[in-house]
Amino acid sequence: MRKTALICAFASLAFFMTGLTVSAQDGATLYVHKFCTTCHGQNGIAIAPNYPNLAKQNELYLFNQVKDIIAKKRANKLTPLMTEHPVVISLTDEEIAAIAAHMNKIKK
Repeated sequence: MRKTALICAFASLAFFMTGLTVSAQDGATLYVHKFCTTCHGQNGIAIAPNYPNLAKQNELYLFNQVKDIIAKKRANKLTPLMTEHPVVISLTDEEIAAIAAHMNKIKK
């Protein structure tokens, strides 16, 4: 049992270190590891009224919003918080899609 847990831990570490393609199943982990919870809350319910709730949002909508934020196509007072955050601007399309899929499946 401990050997299996150790193998899983190393596999997870290798995943994040090598940037392998991610799946929707990884969205929950990415949501935490990419610090989305800081503003958007543990379960996609924002911590403050000026941050959007992400839980139950449409996947394509979320994907496009993040891409627009990274490309600096959105202009609101919170956009600079994301575009200057190194974790956000380094998200891959696969990671964005996985997080969006996870957010879509969250039950409020």
